[in-house]
Amino acid sequence: MLKHHSSRPDKKQATLSSFPSYTYMVFGTALSVCLLLSGCATKAPPSQADKLQVEAPTGFDSEHDSAPFWNDGWTQDIEDPILVKIIEEALEHNYNLVVAEGRLEAAMATAVIQGSGKYPNLSVGTNGNRQQRNNAGGVVITSNRTTNYGLTGRVNWELDIWGQVRDQANAGYADYQASVEDYRAARFSIAAQTARAWYRAISSELQLGVAKESLDTFESNLQIVEENFKRGIARALDLHLIRANVANSRADYEGRLRTRAGDIRALEILLGRYPAEEIKVAKEFPAIKQSIPVGLPDDLLNRRPDIRAAERRLAADSLGITIAKKAMLPGITLNGSYGTSSREFDLLLDDRFKVWSYGYNVNLPIFQGGRLTAAKDRVEAQYKQSLANYAQTVLGAFEEVESLLFEEDSLLRDEDALRETVKEYNAAVDLAWEQYGRGLVDIITVLDSQRRAFNSMRVLIVISNQRIQNRIGLYQALGGGFAADDDESLTIK
Repeated sequence: MLKHHSSRPDKKQATLSSFPSYTYMVFGTALSVCLLLSGCATKAPPSQADKLQVEAPTGFDSEHDSAPFWNDGWTQDIEDPILVKIIEEALEHNYNLVVAEGRLEAAMATAVIQGSGKYPNLSVGTNGNRQQRNNAGGVVITSNRTTNYGLTGRVNWELDIWGQVRDQANAGYADYQASVEDYRAARFSIAAQTARAWYRAISSELQLGVAKESLDTFESNLQIVEENFKRGIARALDLHLIRANVANSRADYEGRLRTRAGDIRALEILLGRYPAEEIKVAKEFPAIKQSIPVGLPDDLLNRRPDIRAAERRLAADSLGITIAKKAMLPGITLNGSYGTSSREFDLLLDDRFKVWSYGYNVNLPIFQGGRLTAAKDRVEAQYKQSLANYAQTVLGAFEEVESLLFEEDSLLRDEDALRETVKEYNAAVDLAWEQYGRGLVDIITVLDSQRRAFNSMRVLIVISNQRIQNRIGLYQALGGGFAADDDESLTIK
């Protein structure tokens, strides 16, 4: 316990009430004004959509339902309950999404930093030093040792006379809003990638099934031809051809095995799992509707996260021009300090040893070698880039939707035609075998009809996969999202 000299009066705790009245008034008034002016909440800059130099058409060129597009529930439209589960798993465990979350958290911290100038800088510190001086006076050397301790509180605040600090805070908030849209785009991208990987794996599984059926069929054919060759009915040429088909089918089967393994492992990586090829995929594609409501082109401006992000960055850059202009105006900074200074550490809280100061600084930039003008020119150039990027993003969105809508119709017609092709080739195979057994056609005709049938089945799988991949891309292009993407959970508190 610290001990005190008996001659010292009773110690009083240093509080604001122990300040001189005029000091209290100055600091109290400054702090009140500071908190009042800085207490205004950060506001999002106004929309820059009216600056867009691209005019949206009244409707898409492709003839589709123009009813409002739904933002949520796109996974339920594809009749595949497993898809919903694997997307949920990907959104929970995908590491690329964790990276996106980290970027969003960093953006939030940056926005807070940019907005911190609205508030006063308050700090408290203590210091201590001990020194000794030796003085020579004739033949006598004297030594003087001093000790000093200090306890000080300081306040420093730049008056936001022109609103520059407020604009910086609002610009930082706009940048954060853009990062929120980037995060939403990343979520949908992970969901779309997962869905695409899931159906690529299903496609590989179906292709493997066709390869297995082809191999089994040609091996069965080989047994028939070998028996006929032994009986002298089949020619040696027939035997060589069927053996070649068996070997080719075996090689194709191995290739399909490798493709399926790679597709499943790619899906497992998206789910945050070890790529052990353990996922069991479905044996068929889900049914999807022939068309979906696509809304109007104007709707994309408010629905697609990449467009909203571009608009928010444009808003931030527009404030950057204002901030650069205000940097040329004079600035006023208030400052003050209060504390104690004593030669004994245990006297630091004694108000008899108080020290204080307060004042202001006025700074008017006159000449800085063109730095401020160049800074303004730079942010104006950045705004020009952001405006062009905003327009290009909107044009790209229109082009993406138009292309996907065109492919949507074309792939549907393609798929219908291929289903008919498979049906006819299967009928041709049955007829070829019947005629071969009666000696009306040779084995080459049979093998050719079988190859055509299997090839048409493979192409049908490819087109069916392309159609569902295109549908996923269309949902993404139209700006579909998730119900969990609410503003309240992604807002700076």
